[in-house]
Amino acid sequence: MAGNLISETVGAWRSAISFLADRRRSRAATREFWAMGLDECIGILNDIGLTQGEFDKAMQLPYASEDMLTSAMLSIGIDPDSFDSRKIARDRLMSRTCITCPHRRQCHSHKAAFDFESHYQDFCPNMDNFAELLGKRRPILSLVKFS
Repeated sequence: MAGNLISETVGAWRSAISFLADRRRSRAATREFWAMGLDECIGILNDIGLTQGEFDKAMQLPYASEDMLTSAMLSIGIDPDSFDSRKIARDRLMSRTCITCPHRRQCHSHKAAFDFESHYQDFCPNMDNFAELLGKRRPILSLVKFS
């Protein structure tokens, strides 16, 4: 019983330390971002479809300082540097979806366990975009009826 209590206490301390380290990284990333200058930052945010307020709110999410999209793409076999990947990611605002995702902790845990590719379809809001990039379904070209 004492061993279980010690194990739980150690686990709680590790979680607290991890949380504090993550907050510190997020604050540092936010400072570095805004240090580039307001015009450049607003341009970047516009490119990914975020307002300044949405960005500030997203930086409060777990692992906000990490590029989850690129590592997610790599883990399921998508080359994030290919033309199609960059175009779809930009057109579908995949970065915005990833940055504001409420499942970042779950995503991070699966990537750390090297089993993201087995579980992302259960929670990832970019799963349809990933499926298209992997060629697993056809894109919806138009909702217009032809007469």
